[in-house]
Amino acid sequence: MIWATIIFLVTISILVTVHEFGHFIIARLCGVRVECFSVGFGKKLCSYTTKKGTEFKLSIIPLGGYVKMLDGTNKVLQADELRFAFNHQTIFKRVAIVCAGPVANFLFAFFVYWAIFQIGVVSYPVKFASVTANTPAANINIVQEAELKSIAGIKVDSWADVNVALVGEMGKDNITISYETADHKLHEQSVSIKGWRFDIEKESSITAFGFVPAPIAIYPIISQVVPDSAADKIGLQAGDTIIAYNGQPYDNWNNFSTLIKAGQPIMLAVNRGGARVSFDLLPNIEVNSKGEKIGVAGIYPSNNTIIKQYDIVNAFSKGIEQTGLTIKLVARSFYQLLTGVIGLKNLSGPVSIAQGAGQTASYGVVPYLFFLAFISISLGVINLVPLPMLDGGHLVFLLIEKIKGSPVSSAIQGVFYRLGFLLLLVIMSIALFNDFIRLS
Repeated sequence: MIWATIIFLVTISILVTVHEFGHFIIARLCGVRVECFSVGFGKKLCSYTTKKGTEFKLSIIPLGGYVKMLDGTNKVLQADELRFAFNHQTIFKRVAIVCAGPVANFLFAFFVYWAIFQIGVVSYPVKFASVTANTPAANINIVQEAELKSIAGIKVDSWADVNVALVGEMGKDNITISYETADHKLHEQSVSIKGWRFDIEKESSITAFGFVPAPIAIYPIISQVVPDSAADKIGLQAGDTIIAYNGQPYDNWNNFSTLIKAGQPIMLAVNRGGARVSFDLLPNIEVNSKGEKIGVAGIYPSNNTIIKQYDIVNAFSKGIEQTGLTIKLVARSFYQLLTGVIGLKNLSGPVSIAQGAGQTASYGVVPYLFFLAFISISLGVINLVPLPMLDGGHLVFLLIEKIKGSPVSSAIQGVFYRLGFLLLLVIMSIALFNDFIRLS
């Protein structure tokens, strides 16, 4: 939990800084004086004031941040200050400044995705073992080992993609499934999902839809040997093919792995460059996360997953595509929440986000970067919701001002701000309640 909290605070600090920097840079470009740029709330820890009078400060509570601009709404300004005040700018400039925060989050997510696709992402055939009776998938003419290619026009490279795409389509009447059979023929079929619902807290959309994934193929070829492991010390190498153990021909990785976990000595035979080489493998005994003692050899098998890496140009286009898709899916999830397709019990708060941050960071750099981009886009979309206290609420006030020809009065804005604050407080309370229920 300590690790998750640290990663959560780092994540929030990064994303809030990006969001507020968007407001800051466009405000400066529009000629607005920025009085303060704070990362965090509360007591000031340290600060620096520029020649233009902007105070950059780091505050003690790292759960947000803000940009304070010169504004004459509730303050009497000198005549020479008016042209630098936010409220004295054209509506176009004020809209640009307000939108800059969410746009900065979207751009940040794009750059993260761009980096991810250059680093490389895991991809594998999304094949079916079967479909479950009395589910939407049962109405699709899918044969065993058919490979899923897209859902509702969204290309899928993993079952994680399938899960996200299916959740995004919940609440619609029909869904289009594209798949390829063993003869390399592409098939497309529309399936009714009217009334299809499931509890996303308790069940995966994949199983709820009726897909039974084919297991990832595991081959007896060693893909990696952990340095200083039991396997490394006896001379096993990447590329060795396991052909027998304890006098029996190799059958499958599960049985071989079970033997390793038992921690007993293993007489191992491998094929290395066409020659049979024998080893005596004695797994190291280690304690797992459950406190159990298990044998560990330090070898990884090969499988049918591949790492897809893109050059800088193709990664750029993939980044744009992924950013647009994620914005669409996040916005769709808000619509599903408003229409009741997704229940309020599925709202997540800071505790769940902290857990997600810690878990993805423990899985590696790429999973954490995916999480970071997703949360950045979620922050951008949330801020565009037309509620007072959020950027979307400011945009509504500016739209009303444009229509009526004068600003909404401070008194009316104050009422809506208080109502918006209460609504956000209720939503946050529900989210926190859900977080603690999940922990219990």
